[in-house]
Amino acid sequence: MSRNRRHPIRRSIIQGTLVLLFCGAAVLPARAAYVIAPDIVKEYAEHKAKVLKNPDSTEMNFEYAVCLSYMGKIEEGRSTLKKVQALDPRFAEKALFRYTEKYRKNPASLKMKFRLGFLYYFDNKFDQALSILGDIADHQSAGQLSAWALGYMAMIKGEQDKWGEAEGLVRRALRLEPDAYGLHAALAAALKAQGNYLAAVREYFIAIKDRREFEAYEKTLWPPSVPGAAHSD
Repeated sequence: MSRNRRHPIRRSIIQGTLVLLFCGAAVLPARAAYVIAPDIVKEYAEHKAKVLKNPDSTEMNFEYAVCLSYMGKIEEGRSTLKKVQALDPRFAEKALFRYTEKYRKNPASLKMKFRLGFLYYFDNKFDQALSILGDIADHQSAGQLSAWALGYMAMIKGEQDKWGEAEGLVRRALRLEPDAYGLHAALAAALKAQGNYLAAVREYFIAIKDRREFEAYEKTLWPPSVPGAAHSD
């Protein structure tokens, strides 16, 4: 397994997130339309605390990265996956058996299913990842997991240079979470790859606005007693 090759959609998303980081925007309201489900907020705080206490644990960092992925914190999630890869370059292939067994024992858990699909994605086993994430995307009770399953399916299609399919998947995700900045950035990347530059710029600016709103909202989530949560990036 190699994670050294650079993929077009990842480069595009990195470029997009740099725009998000360095472009200014008007003063925005303190609460975003996109909000994190309460169970995911709780899970995020727990994983954040565990990683702070065990920064070199590959398993805890991977679990944290998965949680970040369905919060929509794409940059931090990608950085955490890079850390997992640095700690153990063979983590993904070694972990597949463990997570397959975990899912086999708890097949009703959509979060466990998401972990298995995300692990296949991390290990470049795209057909398996698409199959599992597609099941989550179509599940009526998946909630926010559906949107982010579609988002990561779009990333895979982009890595396969199937940009039209990537665009379609992101648009489906945005119908579920229309104010998620990471999804707008992903749509901008897909549009840019297809030469639709004006629409791509428009999506990047929507992403800028939505990110600023999300960051303001996110600061309201964490009580002072949650270690490290208030400073998540």
